[in-house]
Amino acid sequence: MAIPISKAKGLTVITNGSAENRDRVLELGATRFIDYKTEDYSEVLSDVDYVLDTLGGKETEKQMSILKKGGKLVSLRAMPNGSFAKRMNLPIWKQFVLGIAGRKFDRMADKYGVSYDFIFVKSDGKQLTEVSNIFQELKIKPSIDTVFDFDNVNDALDKVANGRYKGKTVISMME
Repeated sequence: MAIPISKAKGLTVITNGSAENRDRVLELGATRFIDYKTEDYSEVLSDVDYVLDTLGGKETEKQMSILKKGGKLVSLRAMPNGSFAKRMNLPIWKQFVLGIAGRKFDRMADKYGVSYDFIFVKSDGKQLTEVSNIFQELKIKPSIDTVFDFDNVNDALDKVANGRYKGKTVISMME
């Protein structure tokens, strides 16, 4: 949902993926699509304002390298750091531990002159209400791949675990 929300907020959205997802991603509002099998985004992009890191691992530094000075990387996959722990009001000892654990990413961000933030999305009533209001206001429709009956919940979980989806996998609680 990051693509339509970002587009609706006036951002230029560039994303990468496999060729079979190209049309679907462009329909969601992406301005540019990069096929990761034929093009390396870190070789064709530069001076990017924001990166939403959904990959983690070695990609985090590559993503930092395409940001302009002062750019921001927000990661869903890398490592929590001290600023995350403070933002979440975690106990001092957890702030200390996460400060040490996330130091690698803070140093990497300093090297590139960018900022690094880790976010942890947790579903709660208030957050879901806010997201729902954004969806209604911006008239965003989620991209749904498959709807499974509750009796087939294991098939749905297998599909998600193995990355064989193009959009959201939904489990219906209705009979």
